[in-house]
Amino acid sequence: MSLEDKTVTWINLGVQPYDGVMRLQDALVKLRKSDKIGDTILAVQHPVTVNFGHSQKDNQFSDLLLSRVRERYGSEDSENVMCYLSDEGISFCHSDRGGGATVFAPGQYIFYPIVKHSAITKRPAIDIGAYKSKIYGVLFDSLTNLGVRGINVSDQQQFRDRNERRDVWIIRDGKTLKMGSKGIKFTRDVAYHGFALYVDADCVKPNEIVNQCGYTPDEVALWTVEQELGRKIKPAEVYDAVKKAFSAHFRYDEFIENPALEVPVCR
Repeated sequence: MSLEDKTVTWINLGVQPYDGVMRLQDALVKLRKSDKIGDTILAVQHPVTVNFGHSQKDNQFSDLLLSRVRERYGSEDSENVMCYLSDEGISFCHSDRGGGATVFAPGQYIFYPIVKHSAITKRPAIDIGAYKSKIYGVLFDSLTNLGVRGINVSDQQQFRDRNERRDVWIIRDGKTLKMGSKGIKFTRDVAYHGFALYVDADCVKPNEIVNQCGYTPDEVALWTVEQELGRKIKPAEVYDAVKKAFSAHFRYDEFIENPALEVPVCR
């Protein structure tokens, strides 16, 4: 195995605006394509940001949000929705990642692996299902390493049926509780975007303004690690759990810390 396969650069960005991190990610994707850098993982949290993905049918604001818009502005047209978000200090961004609507917020730990996917999947061409399985493995093991039990992840049949939007979840008292999500993109031999872990107890509250990945709140609710375990989770615990999971599924044995990289400001 080459040195590139064994090592990965880990960049912890703290809390950064979504658009700025996307510009950074795009620049790193270009560098990874040309082998000017090795595999790189961005670890970040975003301010409250509504994000719509590539799946148009799964990009939906919730009835709750639309009712608030009607009450404030008299109608729920798109211009009034954007005014409401702006008035509430909530950013809105489109993305080329797979999947539908979500709301990022501090306390959701986001990870963007920028990698040569064939070295991860051991497949010569793009194999979306194989790479998704690796990402789901990281999600599953990250939550397990944090102490969560009874975790479910989407499988290959759900990939084929396009019915995988629950991503990673548990069942409690008959309810489906989603504890993380993924959205990935491929460009030639590089995979990017990534996944989120819902950690802090209040980090999923802002998601009430969208139908998460097209699911209504009655179909799928969001749940956090702190809610499940009944205790506070330290950032170091999250990063240790995720690194261990990446090591298991992406076969990295060394994480090279690079915290000093400058991030473009979102404007």
